[in-house]
Amino acid sequence: MPPIGRPGALTERERFLFETTGYLVVPDALTPAETEACLAASRRAHAPHPRGQWRQIGHLHESEPAIEQLIDHPSVLPKVRALMGDYFILQSSWCTVQPARTAGGGYHQDGSGVYEFRRLATPTPLVQLRIGYYLTDQSEDGMGNMVMIPGSHNIALTMPQGVRADDDDLDIREVVCGRPGTALLFHQGVFHRTGRNDRDFDRFTMHMVYAPPWLIPSDRTGNDPAFIERTTPLRRALMGVWQRPEEPFGVGYPRPPFED
Repeated sequence: MPPIGRPGALTERERFLFETTGYLVVPDALTPAETEACLAASRRAHAPHPRGQWRQIGHLHESEPAIEQLIDHPSVLPKVRALMGDYFILQSSWCTVQPARTAGGGYHQDGSGVYEFRRLATPTPLVQLRIGYYLTDQSEDGMGNMVMIPGSHNIALTMPQGVRADDDDLDIREVVCGRPGTALLFHQGVFHRTGRNDRDFDRFTMHMVYAPPWLIPSDRTGNDPAFIERTTPLRRALMGVWQRPEEPFGVGYPRPPFED
C-alpha cells in the first residue's frame, strides 16, 4: 500500500510516512472542476506540438489561471511549508504528457545532472519537493503511473546495473495509482520513473516543484513581468520576487505573506 495522506496540514503520521518512503499520495487534492480546468489548460499548451511524443512544458502558471491556482493550493501548500519551512520558491512547474501506447522510462533522481544532490550528504537533503497532480486517470497500473522505489532517498547507492523497467525490474517498486485530482508529493532523491501507458488516451500530469530560494529556476530564465504584476503578493513571493537585502541571505528577506 502506498503512503496515503489527506488534503491540508501535514500530520505527524504523514510526516513519518513521507520521511520513511520519500513520498506521500493525497487523493482528492483537487476538485473535479479544478482538475478539468487544469486538464483543459494542459491540452491547450500541448496542442500546437506533434502528437505521440513525451513532452513537458514549463511555466504554464504564467498564462493559465487554472495552473496558477496550484502555486499555493490549500490542499498541498501547508504540507510544503511543514517540510521546507517558510522560505522557499516555486522553482519550476512542468506540464507533462505521456502519449497513449508508450513504454515506461528509466529510473532516475530529480535535480541537477551537473552536480547531483546525493553528493551533498547521506541521506540526501530535501532540495526539491515535487508535487505531481494527476489530471487523467491513473487508478490502475499501465496508465502512465509514477513508479517509485520506497526509501531510496535515504541511501547513497546508485541504481544497480541491468535494472530494466517492466522487464527485469526491482521487486520493491511501488506503482502509484490514483484518480484524477490526486496529488503525489515526493523527495527529489527517491528513484522513480514513468510507467508504461497501455491505454488509448494520453496521460497528463502537472508538476509543481518547490525548492530553497537559492536554487535557480529550471523552467524559466526569469518571471514574466505581466504575470508578476497581476498575481497575488504571496505568489509573487513564491516566484522569488522580494527586496534584495544588503547582504544576500546574510540578514534574510521578508517572510512570504502567508495568511497565518
